[in-house]
Amino acid sequence: MDHEPRIMRRKCLAAMISAAVVAVCVCIGVTMNLTTLYDVNFDHMGLRTFCMFTVNSNILCGIGMMMALPYTIDGLRTKNYYLPDWMVDLLFTGVTSVGLTFLISLCVLAPVKGFVLIFTGSRFFLHALCPILAILAFCFFITSHVISLKESIFALLPVALYAMVYYFMVEILGPDNGGWDDFYGFLTRIPQWISLLSFLPLTFIVASVLRILHNKTILRNEQPENRAHPQDNIGQV
Repeated sequence: MDHEPRIMRRKCLAAMISAAVVAVCVCIGVTMNLTTLYDVNFDHMGLRTFCMFTVNSNILCGIGMMMALPYTIDGLRTKNYYLPDWMVDLLFTGVTSVGLTFLISLCVLAPVKGFVLIFTGSRFFLHALCPILAILAFCFFITSHVISLKESIFALLPVALYAMVYYFMVEILGPDNGGWDDFYGFLTRIPQWISLLSFLPLTFIVASVLRILHNKTILRNEQPENRAHPQDNIGQV
């Protein structure tokens, strides 16, 4: 087997396996939430689980990974690994969202509610395993398009949209009128101005780190020393 097709096959396999693992883990975590109708520590289980950014961000990431699978399979067939630019942007957006979920769970929720509570059960998948695997997959295995700084704007959209919905449901509508209680505590446990001014910049930082790692992997793979050399095929049958 020639050097280039062999490398291409390894890239396709790595992308396919990593995307599939993330998608399966997301399905497990979300299913556990949906089938848990009561949890003494969390009100939003069953169908109400879709109120939570944690769940929605993981679903977005899982959808992106599942949509990437046919391209990786086709890459194995044609020996040409390729993802459309819009697909990479979708993955970038989903992975940024779960990256923010992991960061908030680790640095904000766990110190308040306890690390065991935040990282056990379905939350082990949605707060930790899925985000970590998605970050590794996107930064080191599913690399097909150099992401520009301008494309980081797409990664901010889910957070901006959810923040507007959350603020309306909690602060304007309120639980007494069919809205939500402040289950994240971002509007009642800390000053609102801190939440309103910090989440988009924090999301941009997460997106920037992911973009840099993703792009560095692509550029490293394109370096001359990582490409095929004639001597690589010497002695191969």
